[in-house]
Amino acid sequence: MKVDVHAHCYPQPYVKELEKLGIAGEGGVGVKIPVWNSAEERIAAMDKLGIDVQVLNLSAPNVYFPDHGLSKALAQMTNDFLADIVRQHPDRFLSVASIPLANLDDAMAELSRAMNELKMDGIMLGTNINQRPLSDDFFLPFLEEVDRRKVPVVLHPIRSAIEDLMPKEDLLLGIPTSVGFLFETTRTIAQMTFKGTFERFPNLTFILPHSGGAIPFLAPRWDIFYRSRPDAHPLKKLPQPPGHYLRRQYYDIALSYAHSSLRCTLGVVGVDHMVFGTDFPYTNDFRALETIRSIEDYQDLADDEKEKIFFRNAGVLFPRVQERRSLSYEEILSNVGDGLFSRRIPLFIF
Repeated sequence: MKVDVHAHCYPQPYVKELEKLGIAGEGGVGVKIPVWNSAEERIAAMDKLGIDVQVLNLSAPNVYFPDHGLSKALAQMTNDFLADIVRQHPDRFLSVASIPLANLDDAMAELSRAMNELKMDGIMLGTNINQRPLSDDFFLPFLEEVDRRKVPVVLHPIRSAIEDLMPKEDLLLGIPTSVGFLFETTRTIAQMTFKGTFERFPNLTFILPHSGGAIPFLAPRWDIFYRSRPDAHPLKKLPQPPGHYLRRQYYDIALSYAHSSLRCTLGVVGVDHMVFGTDFPYTNDFRALETIRSIEDYQDLADDEKEKIFFRNAGVLFPRVQERRSLSYEEILSNVGDGLFSRRIPLFIF
């Protein structure tokens, strides 16, 4: 079985609102926004790749706009849309709510509605909300409520103001998404960890995209930094080193599935906190299948550990995940056809 915890859905009414703002073509990060056409189309794509369940959410720019009324309306519309997809196809989709977080009253109300009325499976939070970092104390009352409810949080990078200082050609080169997004995730979790947010809220559990950005590589350095600080240093207010809190989070492997990346993530957080993700539909069939193949071919993982990454760990986060038979890798290859995959081209591994 395969549960894709990193899959996006952009409803057409949402995209029409982005068109009015002049950002529908690239969402502010230089990548064209793929519009959702139908559940049937998405299920056909999932079946082709042997993906049993997708956890649907809205990606960047999400519902973070200076107009709080627009943010609230788009959050409600998008959450209704996603929840309706799940009601119609409960065995194929889960849904994660967008939250109009710039206004705390609106955020609290939509969190309650999404969890209590729409019965959604979690929430998505951006790394910054209108350029205010998620680690800002402004958001503590909201995070306290999320902690109380034990709602899983899907984190997603949002375009940072620093992009405005970078050369304009960066957009064409893909720097904001291939570099900037990864360090948005990394910096956000560093800020929240170092400030004691995860110590303060022991039930706050994040699913970090793209293997947590640079976190698996930098986490040992953060622990070294913690141990080497004098007792009076603000970081020493934490009773545990940063790695303790980082190992509480979950890391999806979307676009971070090379064996070198997997090895690093496994070494820092362990197989019990890694989950399968594709970043669909931003990824094509080739990348999605390569992600699956990377896990299947990783010889240091036992079969039961591969199952943890593919679906069992997702079941810990999302209790509605029901185990079902999944296609074998050979069956997936047969579905895809005689293209690139049938030649067993070398996987991007180093």
